[in-house]
Amino acid sequence: MKKAFIMLPLAVACASQFAIAATTDAQRLAQLEQELAILKEASSYDSLSDRMTINGFFTGKVGIANNDAGYNGYDKDADFSEGSKLGLQGSFALTEQTKIVAQLVARGSDDWSTEMEWAFLSHDFDNGFVTRIGRLRVPLYMYSDYLEVGYAQPWATPPTELYSIVPLSSFDGVDAIYDFDMGDVAVTLQASYGHADRDTGELLGEVDYKDILGASASFSYEDWVFRSTYYQTTLDTTKDGQIVEFFNDAQSYFAGVGLSYDNGSLLAISEFAVSDVEGQYSDTESGYITLGYRISDFTPYVTYAFLKTTDDSERVAAYEPAFNWKRNAYSIGTRYDISSNLALKADVTYADGFDGTSGGLDSNVDNEDTIVYTVSFDAVF
Repeated sequence: MKKAFIMLPLAVACASQFAIAATTDAQRLAQLEQELAILKEASSYDSLSDRMTINGFFTGKVGIANNDAGYNGYDKDADFSEGSKLGLQGSFALTEQTKIVAQLVARGSDDWSTEMEWAFLSHDFDNGFVTRIGRLRVPLYMYSDYLEVGYAQPWATPPTELYSIVPLSSFDGVDAIYDFDMGDVAVTLQASYGHADRDTGELLGEVDYKDILGASASFSYEDWVFRSTYYQTTLDTTKDGQIVEFFNDAQSYFAGVGLSYDNGSLLAISEFAVSDVEGQYSDTESGYITLGYRISDFTPYVTYAFLKTTDDSERVAAYEPAFNWKRNAYSIGTRYDISSNLALKADVTYADGFDGTSGGLDSNVDNEDTIVYTVSFDAVF
């Protein structure tokens, strides 16, 4: 009996130790499970961050003119909003081949209101084909993909004689892009289809671009790039909810070619385009040529551009002041690359040759020659 009593405290102590050990193991297991969950969550966050990229661009621009002709939107008062913009672009990879891309742009000329320029789903088939659906850029020009990104352009302002002919930068639809090599030539083919609506203001009201259809082809060989494009659409106009007969199923097209040379020092770019619209609206020919030369961080350049309407004889007198256009523009400027993502540009442009027309400038009622001075600060981040 004494022996039993002697062994009892020892049994109790051992049982207590086993209980403590069991409790400790359970706690350790719970702690390990918690740490594993934290690691999984962190891994998930890392995976999401790997899938997502965000970048942006900014342009701060000031311009002033010697009169109120309105070239590039400037008059005798210095304007810090026209041409200034801020953009953010995000990309999220759903899979290794499929991603979502969105681009938001706020413009000073629109009181910094934000507009969705890009919003599309893209799929890469890994055989050179890429398809996209959503809001896309209209690929009319050599710099269409970088139209908003001032840093990616050599000029303070792209030549408006060509780049403002079609008042449409994006559309809702689908496109297909095919990249392949043809010997030493890299080829990019692109075809698009979609539609767009744009408010053009008091003159025409709401313009409906129906059945936008077209294609472009780009050929790159060493320092040379050649590009051609053709797009067509059907136009309707509405104003205050009513059909306006100015555009009533009017057929229109835009066709352009471009050529560039860039060997790292010498830069040469030229584009030419024709546009045709049924009815009283302007049919045009326009183009430009830019020559530049890089000297260390500086790239001085000169540009000649022109714009003229080709259907003046077919237009009724009531529409002649608004839609008869003719002008030439001569620019000299320079770009200074402050760093790998910052550039400062300065430009002086002289416009003349209006030949009794407004030159496409709403404010130029006196058909005056004009000089515009522009300074632009461009950044990407």
